[in-house]
Amino acid sequence: MNVLKVDKDCFVNPNWLKDYVEVAKAICRMHNVQLFSILKVNSQRKGFHLYFHIRPVEDWLALRMQFLLGDDAQRVSMNRARLRSGLTAWNKLWWYRHRRFRTIYQHQSSGRSK
Repeated sequence: MNVLKVDKDCFVNPNWLKDYVEVAKAICRMHNVQLFSILKVNSQRKGFHLYFHIRPVEDWLALRMQFLLGDDAQRVSMNRARLRSGLTAWNKLWWYRHRRFRTIYQHQSSGRSK
C-alpha cells in the first residue's frame, strides 16, 4: 500500500489544515513512514478527501495510519472487515473524475516543505 486515503466529513479553516499537515508528518515519522505528498479534493456532499502518497507499507499499518490520521470511523471499520476477509482491494474511497486535486504538502529533498 503506498496511498493512504482519509475521508474528512467537515470543512475547516485553512490554518487548521496547515496544522493537520504538521500532525500528519509527525504520525508518519512516528511510524517510520516516508511521506511524499498530500493531495486534497472536496467531496460531493460534505467535507473532503485526502490522499497521502507514502513509501509502500503493509496493509495493516496503512489501515492503522489512516485511523490515526482521523479517517471516518465507519470507513475504518469497513476497511478492517475487508482486510480481515482477505480482500486485496480493501482501501475504498470515492474517486472523482473531473475534480481538481490540490497539493497541500510536497516533500522537498532540500528539507523545505510547502
